[in-house]
Amino acid sequence: MPITRRSRIAAVTLATVAAVSLGAATLQGGSRAAVRDITVHEGTNVAVTASPDGRELVMDLQGVLWSLPRGGGEARRLTDGLLEPARPDFSPRGDLVAFQAYAGGTFHIWTMRPDGTEVRQLTSGHGDDREPRFSPDGTRIAFSSDRAFQGSYDVWVADVATGALTRWTDAPADEFEPAWTPGGGEIAFVSGAGSTGTAIEAVDAAGHRRTLATAPAGARLNSPSISPDGAHLAWIQFAANRSRLLVDGAPASPFEDVFPFPAHWLSARTLLYGADGGIRVTDLDAGTSEQVAFEATFRLVRPAWERKRFDFDRTAPRQALGIVAPALSPDGTRVAFQALNRLWLMDVGGAPRPLTDGPYYAQDPAWSRDGTRLAYASDKAGTADLYVLDVVTGAERRVTSLPGAEVAPAWSPDGGRLAFQDQAGATHVLDLATGAVRQVVAPLFAPGRPTWSADGRTLALAALKPYTRRFREGTSQILTVDVESGATRYQEPAPFESLSTRGDDGPVWSPDGTALAFVMQSTLWVMPVDAAGRAAGPAVRITSEPTDAPTWSGDSRRLLYLSNGALRMVAREGGAPATVPVELRWRQDRPEGTVLVHAGRLWDGRGPEVRHDVDLVVAGNRIRAILPHRADAHARAAAQGQRVVDASGLTAIPGLWESHTHEWISGKFYGARLGRLWLSYGVTSAHSVGDPDYRAVETREAYASGARVGPRFFASGEAIDGERVYYNFMRPTTSAAQLDLELARAKALDYDMLKTYVRMQHEWQAKAVRFAHEEMGVWVGSHYMLPGMSYGMDGQTHVSATTRLGFAYTRSSGGVSYGDVRTLFARSGMFDISTTFNPSLYADDPAMVDDPRLLALNTPWDQALLRAKRDRAVTTDQTVSLETLQREEETLAAVLRGGGTMLAGTDSPLDNVATALHLNLRAQVKLGGLAPWEALRTATALPARAFGVDADLGTLEAGKLADVVFVRGDPLADVADAANVELVMKNGRLHTVAELMAPFTGGGAAAASAPAHRRLPAARGVAVTPARWWHDPEAMVEEDHR
Repeated sequence: MPITRRSRIAAVTLATVAAVSLGAATLQGGSRAAVRDITVHEGTNVAVTASPDGRELVMDLQGVLWSLPRGGGEARRLTDGLLEPARPDFSPRGDLVAFQAYAGGTFHIWTMRPDGTEVRQLTSGHGDDREPRFSPDGTRIAFSSDRAFQGSYDVWVADVATGALTRWTDAPADEFEPAWTPGGGEIAFVSGAGSTGTAIEAVDAAGHRRTLATAPAGARLNSPSISPDGAHLAWIQFAANRSRLLVDGAPASPFEDVFPFPAHWLSARTLLYGADGGIRVTDLDAGTSEQVAFEATFRLVRPAWERKRFDFDRTAPRQALGIVAPALSPDGTRVAFQALNRLWLMDVGGAPRPLTDGPYYAQDPAWSRDGTRLAYASDKAGTADLYVLDVVTGAERRVTSLPGAEVAPAWSPDGGRLAFQDQAGATHVLDLATGAVRQVVAPLFAPGRPTWSADGRTLALAALKPYTRRFREGTSQILTVDVESGATRYQEPAPFESLSTRGDDGPVWSPDGTALAFVMQSTLWVMPVDAAGRAAGPAVRITSEPTDAPTWSGDSRRLLYLSNGALRMVAREGGAPATVPVELRWRQDRPEGTVLVHAGRLWDGRGPEVRHDVDLVVAGNRIRAILPHRADAHARAAAQGQRVVDASGLTAIPGLWESHTHEWISGKFYGARLGRLWLSYGVTSAHSVGDPDYRAVETREAYASGARVGPRFFASGEAIDGERVYYNFMRPTTSAAQLDLELARAKALDYDMLKTYVRMQHEWQAKAVRFAHEEMGVWVGSHYMLPGMSYGMDGQTHVSATTRLGFAYTRSSGGVSYGDVRTLFARSGMFDISTTFNPSLYADDPAMVDDPRLLALNTPWDQALLRAKRDRAVTTDQTVSLETLQREEETLAAVLRGGGTMLAGTDSPLDNVATALHLNLRAQVKLGGLAPWEALRTATALPARAFGVDADLGTLEAGKLADVVFVRGDPLADVADAANVELVMKNGRLHTVAELMAPFTGGGAAAASAPAHRRLPAARGVAVTPARWWHDPEAMVEEDHR
């Protein structure tokens, strides 16, 4: 019996779970759930405030406000987890507590009574309002906000009684974390570039400013607070993994992991604050500090659900769902598209026929306006280049051979030029007659494909426009570019809305030049425009079903698009769409016959034991038996024509898992290299935790069918996000109705997991969890531990990563996860994925970066970056970096030792493909104290169990799938030997490393046909200006990803 949204929210909301016995409960609707009460005594990034008399404390612990006596003890919960309150501040009268909250999907300022009643929202709108601080008389609240939408945070003041707002600062810098002077005449605040506070300043109501403190080189300042007598200024200073409380510039306490919130002055010489996992009180005169001990209990309700069934043995034909980038011919009679590692051409109503074949990757088909030629990108000459295919004669020529990747071609109306993009996100124009190439748009962060105006003077594409430097998110807007000058112009598709993705979802210019089509709110819209792409009226919605990848007919009267795996056609004005059938089927690759492998050693993944001198018998795609080696058995097998493999000098281990990847962050630029690179380092299963949906499904089908060589790929589409987005493949979601569309697409495309992202509000996340479990049978993950842990969220995809708060509840600025995090992960049943993003250990093995596998299969530009990382690790002091890494490994080990589940992942290709996973395993042993077999289980048995496929994968046992890695050396003695892959078997099919590298070692006919190019000076508008700071690619790289 399905559970309604209302009943489930009532059942899982932390504050309303009641009258259940510990261990199990029956939810409304009949579902069973495990119920756990978990008590913690430490807190990670705890913020605390005190009543005016100092007797009552209110703390923020894990996104919940709690009341606590000044002397410590049992904390009493005040707020609901779905409210997501933070940064509490007591009013001077003691009658109210102000806080920021994210309920509704935007940060606003709220107040409540100290007992948690009379919760009231004070501010509203699309701007984020953060960091409230009461004025000394209690009538006003200062806060920081980007609500002016002028590119930075400013300090604002709200009248508590009326809600009237006054803006106090308006400088270009980000100004945030306000703090009142005792008389209320000035507000101190942090000023800086983005989230890096470089100074503390003060401003009065007239705008007069003065500087109170300046950050020393290499440090950042935050969280100012002023003593009641106005004589002293406290703040937090962070540098080199140390976060210290300073008063008047001098260290004020012994703690080195002070949490990034204002210290509360209990008196002119006594401070209350969070640090080193607890609540602290420091007496400045006595030079002493004491701890306010507490205990807080979290109730977790973990509903039971039935797992999706993976049929790894089915070889019956399946309909292809991974239809990528369909392109409707100008006459509207044919469709070109990508699927199963090929480009296809299909008459509408007919059967597809392949246009490309072979081991390489082909993508992004685009029609010339006369319908005689297709441009596309392929890596068959080594890296992605552009090709032009005459669909009448079959003649083809390579038209680019630049050092990087060239993808996303778009024909000019006259057929003489191709716009395209490179791996850095820059847009260029190629003159087909002369080979001249000119850059017209600066390298942008993950832009969408270009499209031409009817007169050939303007390009349009999807591009991110961040709101501020302080937080990376913004909206995906329509960027128009004058091809001659490079002048750019941003425009929203609708106020505070985004294009659904920056990929294949538009904008796409109508051939007649009068409209742009795009996907917004996951439906198709058409917006009238002038010749330069400026909106001539509001966009009109023309579909109501999940929509992707629109493409126009040549007469501008119809649009073809994808919906839930099917091609659909609709009139420009809307109406009932028609399905365009695609009869394209594939079969799962499963080898025939028996393979007998003599392994010198075998570790089955279940414990520390290693077996010696064994025969691994593989029948088809499964392990039939693991037996003591017998030479006569090999002789008989060979005589019977079976394949016999001598791996007597190697160690067999289960195939490795890459538990956190986003293939399509760089997949267009890697092409066919990526799957081969993973396999060559022993990765036989890769789990996407968010990718462009149709490209992810195409990858799953291409790898499973053998059409492209790669590991098992567990696919997921775009992560579901909130109103603001960052990545090109996150879905901005702005209504509950749209959330239903996103979930419907996920189910139709058979996602293997569902990810909710940084800006999705927790109420909608709870609905997504419920849908994924009940309707899809798949796991759900996010960047947040709570409140998702309390209503059944299955995994957190990092120990900590980007959050909307600007800090994480799972790791401090100094890199420590305290007892709350470790205990909750150890006892809740929710797993966590460690993605270390740390290159320091390359210094232990510098030569691994020059491995022939990387030289052949890594892209040249990523290989150059990898070598630069290695060189920095070898030549610079890694003390701070290694300390950060050790703290993550200590957390991983503590959770595992406590009975929880930690998995090894990388977030690749954001981190280096394959090598980062092996560094992760080495760090677990070197810095976390795990035995090599324990570390290897985080990339073998444990992910298989966490992802619900441990009956088939994760260990080497009779009856399980034959995913086996054969390595030189003994990884149970030295985990680094796990990278010494000689042979890899996926689904019973054996590959040598040489075979995996072969397509990308040496040249060929395609490489020999390289055209000549002439680089023209870039258009003037390409230059980065302060007004377009995000056009500098370095400005968009997060510190963790450098």
